[in-house]
Amino acid sequence: MFQRYKARLVAKGYSQIAGLDFEKTFAPVVRIESIRALFALAIQKNLEIIHLDCTNAFLYGHSDLELYMSQPEGFTDKRYPEKVLKLNKSLYGIKQAPRIWYLLLCSVICSLGFVSLESDISIYRHNKHGIILAVFVDDILIFGPTKNHCNSVYYALQKHFMVRNLGFPTTFLGLAVTRSPSSSITINQTGYIDRILQRFAMQKCKPASTPIDHSLPLLKATQYDTRCEQQLYQELIGSLNHLALFSRPDISWSVSYLSQFLTDPTETHLLAAYHVLRYLHGTRHYSITFSKTSMWDILGYTDADYASDKNDRVSFTGYLFKASGGLVSWTSHKQHSIATSSTVAEYMALSDAAREAEARRQLYMELGLEFTPLLLSDNQAALTIADEPSQYQKIKHVDVRYHHIRHQLHKGRLFIDYVPSNQNPADALTKALTPLKHGRCLAIMGFIKVYDVDWHTEDDEID
Repeated sequence: MFQRYKARLVAKGYSQIAGLDFEKTFAPVVRIESIRALFALAIQKNLEIIHLDCTNAFLYGHSDLELYMSQPEGFTDKRYPEKVLKLNKSLYGIKQAPRIWYLLLCSVICSLGFVSLESDISIYRHNKHGIILAVFVDDILIFGPTKNHCNSVYYALQKHFMVRNLGFPTTFLGLAVTRSPSSSITINQTGYIDRILQRFAMQKCKPASTPIDHSLPLLKATQYDTRCEQQLYQELIGSLNHLALFSRPDISWSVSYLSQFLTDPTETHLLAAYHVLRYLHGTRHYSITFSKTSMWDILGYTDADYASDKNDRVSFTGYLFKASGGLVSWTSHKQHSIATSSTVAEYMALSDAAREAEARRQLYMELGLEFTPLLLSDNQAALTIADEPSQYQKIKHVDVRYHHIRHQLHKGRLFIDYVPSNQNPADALTKALTPLKHGRCLAIMGFIKVYDVDWHTEDDEID
């Protein structure tokens, strides 16, 4: 929807020289998993949420170095056309502009009594009033006990910057956000899916029941394979990757697997990528929903698929974490070393998930919540090895970093337990599944209702 015309003077930052025109440029932003975790917390604690937008954010900070720029085309001073402009303040386009803005905003927020979290330095908490800020460049989410608390921060920031109060965040970082009267928050990317379907001319395609065909082997290109247009393939996978990271864990494995072929894609790989679009076309309405529960906890699932990649026989790790009934964190990636057995692969996946569980625990602990995450795995041998150091002989060759989980268990920061394979949704993050198995995983993730799946059917192959 059209709102206003906008024009902006932008410096040619690409001509800056490192060490001369700029030094540090890094500016942190809030992590997307932290945003989902805050939505889960907000619905559990009945927090009010408002969205602020800082207008012309990069123009507030002062330049950290002496910088000059040419007079902008069309606005040259005819009396002194040979003169250049000295930048007293930051300007859009210069490489350090995001960092200058971040440091300025951080100093203002801290002056209001907020403290940055150690687990995510772009989240700030006011210990006295229980107000939480999440900052992504010039977009700020305020979580507070009441609207008055949220508005008080808005008025305080208005004294330093031009800030617009957008009310409840109907959209944030591409996520469509809805809050229902029945105490739930729903996030999805239906509009984004529609745009990528239109971009790749798949608006009228036939829907698919799974993200990828479980019977289709995807191998590296050979001299006999027909290549596809590389740029098209890379653009498609890049578009899907954003969706997999922000709101659709059900396509995470497919996108991760197809990303292996970015440098030399074939027509087979491109068809598999289009298959993901067909799946999205039929599931565009899938959403993550956070609902108030009687007991606050973090529940994690982990799984691994041993030596499943026929190209290099490296195993896949997948895990996901739920809070308030909705997914707050997930991943699907290849393991960093080759596992010698399925038990070792599962143990490595369990250890990776334990580190993520600790990250979720630390975030909520800094926000005032104390709890111990529960991590579920479908491999009893891996659970035994994690819990009993006496099993040293079986894993003495495993990288030391994977034994981190033992320290977490010993300190009581984590609980682990067994879950049957057909009730482990992380299975969808490690391999391609049949429609029935995929539906079971979706039900546990919360994308579809449990009664939509024939839960007790046993004619599937055994994992």
